[in-house]
Amino acid sequence: MAFNGAGVRDTARTLKIGINTVIRTLKNSRHEE
Repeated sequence: MAFNGAGVRDTARTLKIGINTVIRTLKNSRHEE
């Protein structure tokens, strides 16, 4: 498997979005409690 700049950038973007989603979900759950 070869990784180019675009692939790494897309992966980082996906991970960042995933982390933001998790944080947002945790905040929402915490707020509901």
